Amino acid sequence: MIRCLRILLSIIAVVIALGLNLPKVRAEGYRHHQAHEHGVAHMNVAVEGNYLYIEFVSPAANIVGFEHHPRTQEQKAAVQQAIETLKADKKLFGLPPDAGSRLAQSKAVTDIVDDSGNESESEHTHEHGEAHEKARKDKNNSKEEHDAVEPEHERHSEFTAEYRFVLKKPEKLKHIDVMLFRIFPGIEHIEVQLLTGTKQTALELTAKKNKIVF
Repeated sequence: MIRCLRILLSIIAVVIALGLNLPKVRAEGYRHHQAHEHGVAHMNVAVEGNYLYIEFVSPAANIVGFEHHPRTQEQKAAVQQAIETLKADKKLFGLPPDAGSRLAQSKAVTDIVDDSGNESESEHTHEHGEAHEKARKDKNNSKEEHDAVEPEHERHSEFTAEYRFVLKKPEKLKHIDVMLFRIFPGIEHIEVQLLTGTKQTALELTAKKNKIVF
């Protein structure tokens, strides 16, 4: 789904750029996210026929308050909860009832991962005994040394979520209320690229100005 959405956004951007004789660099802006910046998230919104596509990308700090690998059970739970929340489109986007929208697919992923091996530790320790325990300690020591070399503030992790809606009456899709600000207070601005068959525009959303108008 992620690949399909990005291909769609790329095609629409190129078509619109050619049709309106826009500079190439403008079209490129629709295909690539801007620099990683805390407090700022990005959305691509595309309408094609009876389908509405939304892609949301945010630094992990906006979503869970950190960008390093989760180190405690609370941080692991926060990451998992964030993923589940990002799948719950009804809490995140408000679409006009007249449009007859239905969520056909959603996906949320993050590159924050726990690389400590804890999930399989018991099984492997039991199987390999002391030799594996020594290897595990060596790995952890190596990771700690890596963490010391690579400061936490230099790490960049993100959450990505994508949604595909089916619209019974796409002509009734006049706006989208973006409610991400209420759920994730770390988000201060959302840079939006809106693409349809007849329109392209860029806008910035805030907690006080959170509506995308078509």
